[in-house]
Amino acid sequence: MATITFKLKNPEKKKDKKEEKKEKAIKETIILMVMHIDQKRIVLSIGKKIHPKNWNKTECRARQTEKYINHKETNDRLEYLEKKALACYDKHLINNNALNIDQLRKELILIIRPKPDEESGTINFKKAIENYIQTVNRKPWTIKHYKTTLGLLEEYAKFINKTLDFNDLTMDFYEHFIRYCNEAKIIKQNPDGTYTERDRFAFNTIGTHIKNIKVFHNYAIEKGYTEKDLPKKFKVFAETADTIYLNENELQAIYKLDLSNNKRLEHQRDLFMIGCYTGLRFGDLTKLRKENIIKEGYRIRVKTEKTGETVEIPLHWTIREILNKYEGGLPNAISDQKMNSYLKEIAKGAGIVELVMKAQTRGGTKVESSHEKWELVTVHTARRSFATNAFLAGVPSISIMKITGHRSEKSFLKYIKITPEQNADLMANHPFFSKHPLKVANQ
Repeated sequence: MATITFKLKNPEKKKDKKEEKKEKAIKETIILMVMHIDQKRIVLSIGKKIHPKNWNKTECRARQTEKYINHKETNDRLEYLEKKALACYDKHLINNNALNIDQLRKELILIIRPKPDEESGTINFKKAIENYIQTVNRKPWTIKHYKTTLGLLEEYAKFINKTLDFNDLTMDFYEHFIRYCNEAKIIKQNPDGTYTERDRFAFNTIGTHIKNIKVFHNYAIEKGYTEKDLPKKFKVFAETADTIYLNENELQAIYKLDLSNNKRLEHQRDLFMIGCYTGLRFGDLTKLRKENIIKEGYRIRVKTEKTGETVEIPLHWTIREILNKYEGGLPNAISDQKMNSYLKEIAKGAGIVELVMKAQTRGGTKVESSHEKWELVTVHTARRSFATNAFLAGVPSISIMKITGHRSEKSFLKYIKITPEQNADLMANHPFFSKHPLKVANQ
């Protein structure tokens, strides 16, 4: 019986020139794959490095933190190698009727660094991406994002008048591609054959394209299309999105809006309200059925699509009234794009017209723009409103995170939207600021 685990090679240490008298600095170190077979083991480098602070020793995986943006990419690679290595072990025993450690080692090396397929000499980076999109098992929305990145790379290749190949994925490419997205006039062909200039990309959009390029490259390595690693500084980046939430008064204004003569809007308003008081993602909202309503209509229990975890949520009185309206059922769902359009119409009708400023990095420049609040309402506003309003109401962060799926309180606190005044109001109610504060140890 074989088992697989991953660990770090002893990290190299070097003196910090600026602080030689302080503790030695730790560099990134290689991830090792260890196959245990009874009393024997095979240890192989997977050819990927990680900083020890980004490694979870208990789970033998990369830490899922915002500081290590590539955690999903790294963990997907480890999952892939573990499955392939165990399958290789089973196949080895079938073919050899016994264990041959040296032979198995060679076979495992081919799993980590496969030889190129016979036809792979003709497969360039574009073809590898097309193969990946055709065969990968991902959600339609993710596939759409992959195709968008492929289309952008094709535009970029025309711009530099060169077919992109694996050897071109250097730091020069990385920096020039980002500059192209920030500065170049990107022309989009319309269905009628005409051309229009497209807006320069937002900072996070460029970061998503970089992330997809890394996904494509990892696939190419796994398939043996290339043995060339991306440069270490080929990093994904993102900025915290400047988004809105709806406070309790605004939510109730939307809920009380008379839409009895417009069932099209009424159904989407009601579904949106369920999202605002459960924190469920749009995909989970659209799949809710009567059987998800439990404990005589006072709880919702659902297995979330993204994390696969089951959550149980108390039903807000607003949701109970909505369920009664639909006789225990739920409003009909439509596409998120169409629903976003309807929600703006609803929010405007409810008087959500406060002027708000939105800041976004576009074309390498921080740009601020003013909007009436209804213009910024989307499906995702429901989930953010739930988290923020629950937090302001004093619901413990850990309880909200069990529903929203945030892994750390730090990432959760970035997700919620409260003003400095709201934060001060929350703190003012803490015993620390009262006339008789809590006793502090060692005073």
